[in-house]
Amino acid sequence: MDQGWAALAGAGVGVLGTLCTSWLTSAAARRLARDQGTAAHGRELRSERREVYLAFMEAAEPVDAVLHRIAHQDGVPAAVRDVPPPAEVLHEAVEELGTAVHTLYQAQARLDLMGPEAVAVEAVNVWSDVRSLRTYLELVLREEVPDGGYRTGLERAVDAVEVSREKFARRAREVMETAP
Repeated sequence: MDQGWAALAGAGVGVLGTLCTSWLTSAAARRLARDQGTAAHGRELRSERREVYLAFMEAAEPVDAVLHRIAHQDGVPAAVRDVPPPAEVLHEAVEELGTAVHTLYQAQARLDLMGPEAVAVEAVNVWSDVRSLRTYLELVLREEVPDGGYRTGLERAVDAVEVSREKFARRAREVMETAP
């Protein structure tokens, strides 16, 4: 009889061990699948963010052409740079900046969805600073140059655009370099 109980207890322990092993294996497989899904989602999100960040940077490229034409006049004497360019040049710059503002707004809306918030905030700052530059050039066209003169106001507006673009790029780079 003792051998019967021993055999029965041994079989019970064997069944219980098999059930526990099966449950642990199943739990480990579920965890592995969840971790792999999380990693795949992180890679996909990173790829989508990269595309949205690049689209925003591309939307800002026309601003460079305006900055080089209006502000960064290499080889032009300082006395000439201190006065506004001809009205047709300013009109063209205002028009190009208006288009850039619209394109940046659309790209920024996609950034709001992709995040993170810190990058979206920097994108809003770029958009806002480009709008401010356009507004400044419109004031110059209306001959309403603020105190300090044309060049000082232009440098302030241009510096704001360049700083905000650099901050956006830095934030975007931080997100892309951070491991998922």
